[in-house]
Amino acid sequence: MRTVLITGANRGIGFEHARQYAKDGWRVIACCRQPNAAPELESLRHAFRNQVQVLALDVSNRAAIDAMATSLAGERIDLLINNAGSYGPQGIPDGIAYQRLGSIDYSIWEDILRVNVLGAMKMTEAFLPQVERSSRKLVVMMSSDLGSVTNNIKPGQSYCYRSSKAALNMVTKGLSLDLKARGVTVVAMAPGWVRTDMGGKGIADLEPHDSVAAQRKVFEALTVADSGRFLNYRGEDVAW
Repeated sequence: MRTVLITGANRGIGFEHARQYAKDGWRVIACCRQPNAAPELESLRHAFRNQVQVLALDVSNRAAIDAMATSLAGERIDLLINNAGSYGPQGIPDGIAYQRLGSIDYSIWEDILRVNVLGAMKMTEAFLPQVERSSRKLVVMMSSDLGSVTNNIKPGQSYCYRSSKAALNMVTKGLSLDLKARGVTVVAMAPGWVRTDMGGKGIADLEPHDSVAAQRKVFEALTVADSGRFLNYRGEDVAW
């Protein structure tokens, strides 16, 4: 049985990955900050009692990541999905208010960077032994089209989130170079504009189910030769 570890698994894209992988017979290690406040995830754990493990984890807490990696030291993690992400305390469109020129909230910006960049890097570093021990050896960084410098044409805005995802893309590229000889594939994924609490439930283009189903097809086709790519959910390269 293959194993996937997913951060930010309590809602949106992360939860849908957990649901679909569990349904397909994978062992799922689903992490989120407050499992007690995640009824859908608890229902999934109950439905797939022998497959789904739910763990409390705040990816901005590096000591907690180390502790969890130690507790799971014997695991083989075929797929690590660094999905936990933040747009700040509010999603799109309300969250744009503290991310536009003239009204930047720098403390929120720092929090976003801690989750979106440092958290993903720390997770990869901490769980690298478990990933290397697996047969699949795949790490996915959940990025965004908003992290593309080339495609930032108009409007600017979303400075905090955009910069965090651009930084995550650079982390992805660096890890791909460092880990290629060890057989580990690392890619950045732009999931599309998905109807989630963060992305905009009433205004986004894609349902989580459709984005995740497409992403999974892309993941399945990846080899170490693809390491370092920035892809969208259709498998197309996204401009850096």
